[in-house]
Amino acid sequence: MEYAKIRELLAVSRSIKGRMETTLYHMTHIDNLPGILQAGRIFCDRQAAAHQKRSVAYHSYKQCRRERVVPVEPGGMIADYVPFYFAPLSPMLYVIHIGRVDPSVRQSEIVYLTTTVRTIVQAQKPCVFSDRHPLRFSARFSNNIDQLDQYVDWSVMRSERWHDTPLQPNRKSLRQAEFLVHQAVEWTLVEQLGVYNDAMQQRVEAILQACDHRPPVVVKRNWYY
Repeated sequence: MEYAKIRELLAVSRSIKGRMETTLYHMTHIDNLPGILQAGRIFCDRQAAAHQKRSVAYHSYKQCRRERVVPVEPGGMIADYVPFYFAPLSPMLYVIHIGRVDPSVRQSEIVYLTTTVRTIVQAQKPCVFSDRHPLRFSARFSNNIDQLDQYVDWSVMRSERWHDTPLQPNRKSLRQAEFLVHQAVEWTLVEQLGVYNDAMQQRVEAILQACDHRPPVVVKRNWYY
C-alpha cells in the first residue's frame, strides 16, 4: 500500500476516534428533572409527555416528529428517539429565549443534559443522526458513526453564530442536525448538566440529592443567549 494512502487511512482513523468524544446536548426544562430521575431515563418524544411537566418545543413540531419517518435502521418515526444537538446555542434555544414557544419559559430554566457519542455507542444504544434539521425534506440520515464527518458540518457547530448567509443559506438548518437515540437514554449515561447561573446550579443540585448517579452540575453561561 502506498505511503500516502496509509497516511490518509490513519488520518481518517484519528478523526473517527476524535468524533467519539463529541459532546451531545439534550435540553429540558428544570421542572422535568424530577420525572426523568424517577423514571431513571430520558424518554423519546413520543413517551416524554407522560413524564414531563413543561414542553420546550413547538406543539406543531412535536406532531411533525410523530409523522416523519426515519429512513435507516432502527427506523420508526423521529418521535421514537431522544434528540440531542451537536452544539449548544441552538436556534431552538433562541426562540425559547425570545418567548416564541412559551412566553412564561425563560432560557435560564433550561437545563442541558450532556453525554458523548462514545458513551451512547458503548452502551449499545441504537442511534442515528441527521445532517440538518431532521424535519427538513432534504435531511439525510445515517446510522454509521464512521460517517459523522460526512454528515455534520463542524464549522457551523463550532461557530457562535449560525444565521444564514448568501454564501451559506442553510446554516440555521445545519446547526439543528440531531443525534437521535432510539426509545430512551438511561440517566446513568448522562455525564454532566449545564445550567444558566449559580442559582440554577443550586436548584438542580438539590433535585439530584436523592440520586445515586449525580453528574456534575456546571454553570455554562456561554451555552445560553
